Amino acid sequence: MEGLMTNPINNDSSAPGYLSIDPWGFFKTLLTIIVVLHIFSAFAVWARVSGAPWYINDFAEYFNVGIEQNIPTLYSVLTWTTAAAITGLIAHFEVSEKARFMGRWRALSFIFLFLALDEGTTFHEHIGSLTEEYLTPMGWLAPTGYLYFIWVLPYGALVVLLAGLYAPFLDALPSRTKWGLILSATVFLAGAMGIEMVSASVYEQQTVRHSALYAVLYSIEEFMEMLGVALLNFFMLDYLKVRVPALSLSWRQ
Repeated sequence: MEGLMTNPINNDSSAPGYLSIDPWGFFKTLLTIIVVLHIFSAFAVWARVSGAPWYINDFAEYFNVGIEQNIPTLYSVLTWTTAAAITGLIAHFEVSEKARFMGRWRALSFIFLFLALDEGTTFHEHIGSLTEEYLTPMGWLAPTGYLYFIWVLPYGALVVLLAGLYAPFLDALPSRTKWGLILSATVFLAGAMGIEMVSASVYEQQTVRHSALYAVLYSIEEFMEMLGVALLNFFMLDYLKVRVPALSLSWRQ
C-alpha cells in the first residue's frame, strides 16, 4: 500500500481510500482528548489527597497534568509536532509559489518542533536554572514570588522578540487566520506564562505544594496550554485547506 499526498481534482471524495482535510473535526477530537485527560488528572489529584492505595496513586500519576513525562506530556508533544508538520506543509506550498513569507513559515515550523522537544524534555526548566545561576549572584533578581519559576523571563523575552519579527507576517495573513493565530497564542501564553506565574507564587510556599489550590492552578494552566495548541492546529489546518483547496490524503493498492 502506497501513501500519497495529492491534489485530486476529479477524484470522488466518497470513493474508498480518500481522506479530505477536516479542521473542525480535528479540533473537536483534540478538545475531547483534552477534556478526558483533565478528568483523569482530577482523579489523580483526588487519589493523592485522599490517601488512596499506592497502586492506584501510582497509576493515576500517569494522567496528572501537573507532572512531566507522562501521558498528558506525550499528548502535548504530539500536538506540537502536528502543528510543526502542518506548518511545514504550508511552507512547502509557499516555497513552490515563491511567496513573500516562505522563510517565516519554515522558521515557524522549526519553532513548533522546538516547543515539542521542550515539552518532552522540560528544557525550559534547565534554562530557568541557568538564568538563576548567572543572574542571582549578580544581585539582579531572585527567584521569588511570581518569578519563582524564573524561566518565564528568558522565554518572555523571546516571545516579545518573535512578536515583533512576526508582526508583518501576521498582518499579511487572511483576517480569519491572523486573528485565529492571535487567539491561540493568547490562550496558550495566558496559561503557560500568566497562570504559571501565579502558580509559582503559590508553589514557593512549600506547605501548599500538594494542596487543592495548586492542583486547580496547574490544571487551569495546562488546559489553557492544550487548548491554545489545539486552536493553533485548527487555524493552521484551516489555512492549509483554503491555501490548497484540493489537498487530500489518498492511497491506492
